[in-house]
Amino acid sequence: MKSVRGSVLPLVLGILLVLSILVTSLLRLPGPLRRTVTLVAKETQEMYLAESAVLLKLEGFPEGFFAGVPSVESRVHGPWMLWQTVPRTDGHVSKFQFLLGNAYSHFPTSEWMRCAVLLEHNLHERIMRADGLRNLSGTRRFFRLDSSDALQGMFALNLSAGDLTLDLGGNEAFDVIPKRSSIHSFMANVEGDVKIRGSAHFDTLRIYATGTVFLQGRVTADFVEIFGQAGVSVAGDVSLAGVLLSKQNIDISGRAKLNFPSVAIAVGYRGNRLALRGKSIMEGVAVAPSEVVERDSSATLLDSTKAFMPFCMDSRPVVFARRRL
Repeated sequence: MKSVRGSVLPLVLGILLVLSILVTSLLRLPGPLRRTVTLVAKETQEMYLAESAVLLKLEGFPEGFFAGVPSVESRVHGPWMLWQTVPRTDGHVSKFQFLLGNAYSHFPTSEWMRCAVLLEHNLHERIMRADGLRNLSGTRRFFRLDSSDALQGMFALNLSAGDLTLDLGGNEAFDVIPKRSSIHSFMANVEGDVKIRGSAHFDTLRIYATGTVFLQGRVTADFVEIFGQAGVSVAGDVSLAGVLLSKQNIDISGRAKLNFPSVAIAVGYRGNRLALRGKSIMEGVAVAPSEVVERDSSATLLDSTKAFMPFCMDSRPVVFARRRL
């Protein structure tokens, strides 16, 4: 730890020195230009301080080790960790969010199973504790999602003893210009199968099903957490990023694409399989620890060793995304 801290200290001190030089230079600029440069310098300073806070946390420094550096809060975000800088009481530092995965490494089947169980549990808890959760029973089919049923753009369903089907965005066979639905957030706990098809975009999609989850057509999602106990099937022109979990089989086929960074885990006790078929693309880690991963010659699996593993695998955390709130 001493050698690691020794390498980080010069970096943080260098950042603070650069910020001091920027502030000094501002005093010599004319009024209009000074205001513009002041804004840029302020935003740059906020970014450097936020990145410094994350670097210090990664290297194990205690909070408050450097004065003026914001603190960092952390929470689980699907398979990843989300770190967020907290503004100082004077409001000088803006909030930044950082997404972290764990560096790739080899682990035994027992570790993958432990991690998969934790991801499954976290997903179920998140759905069942969602604000505005609607409790329904029996098989249900929706051709559109009524915004009046959403709480701040978030749909949350708990469906018992039945299957759930979402036929969204019109019918390509009959519509000259198929409509495309756009949903901010949709989550559902279903005691049965789930079918999502049509033409729709989800910012966030979370599904927990005791049956099989099917995604077909032109469904896209920025971030997904999907667990299908009996299986997960992704086909057609579906495009997603996130995590797919099953205790049986995961099939990715057609021109379906799991974008970087994604994780697909088929963890069962016997006969489970993860298959990449057709011209499908997997940009992430694809594992079936107790059985086999099948891949057609036309399917693409990008090098898993360059992808990230979930937070619950015991390896080094790595930042892969950042944004200002």
